[in-house]
Amino acid sequence: MNPENRYPVTASMFMLREIKHRQEQVQRGYQLLRRKAEALRLRGRQATAELTSTQAILSHTLREAYISLAAVKFTNGESNALVLENIGEAQVRVQRVPENISGVATMSLLPLEDVTASDTLRYAGLGAGGHRTSEAKKAFREAVHILIKFASLRNTCILLDDAIRSTLRKVNGIEKIIMPKLRNTEHYILMEMGEREREEFHRLKMLKAKKTRSKTSSTRPSRHGEDIDESSDKSRSSSPPSSRIRSLECLTNVMYPCSIAFSSTTDSIGDYQPICYPHNWDDDDLLF
Repeated sequence: MNPENRYPVTASMFMLREIKHRQEQVQRGYQLLRRKAEALRLRGRQATAELTSTQAILSHTLREAYISLAAVKFTNGESNALVLENIGEAQVRVQRVPENISGVATMSLLPLEDVTASDTLRYAGLGAGGHRTSEAKKAFREAVHILIKFASLRNTCILLDDAIRSTLRKVNGIEKIIMPKLRNTEHYILMEMGEREREEFHRLKMLKAKKTRSKTSSTRPSRHGEDIDESSDKSRSSSPPSSRIRSLECLTNVMYPCSIAFSSTTDSIGDYQPICYPHNWDDDDLLF
């Protein structure tokens, strides 16, 4: 196994439990990140569709607003200097609303009408072209509202896109790097523990065999001694008495003369043994 594709750990039961616990946590985090990525993609698609429709509406609204401004200039002439001189408080304000989308903090922009702000151009066009001026003001106010919504959606899309890329990077890192390393580490620990178990089993087996051999060698001499005693007892029990042996020898000496002379002796019992003399017989004398 490639040691670079696993974590440098010692093969023990504690590390095996730790690796399994880490695998469970990584698997849970992997599932959560996948769900988060799916939720962000869904919300991103919705924001993109809204942004596309808002962009189309914004282009149409801006076109209508600039057409109405051209009509005002046609009826009242150039009024840019008048507008710049009478700039006061803004009637349209922007409120920032924090929003959390699957753990991603975004900021939504909401337009607010300030009714307390004075309109410096409310009397513009009383002599001529007042209707055109009010229409131009309404068109540009609507364009401002749509611009605020467009900016909010665009900011949300950018944040969601960055969050989706980061989440997918984490998901791919867990799936392609961390989880294979954990699996390889668990496989390495199991292999090492299995090898140690086999070695321990072989060691115990050899130790048992050695003890058995030593026990057998220690009990073998006593058994040999017992066999010797039994064989001697059997030989003693099977041997005939001495008197019978001597009578048989005497009968043999009488029937078959010997070449050696024996003196007549008397044993402790008092049995007589005949004297056997040497003889010089020819073969012809043996014929009857």
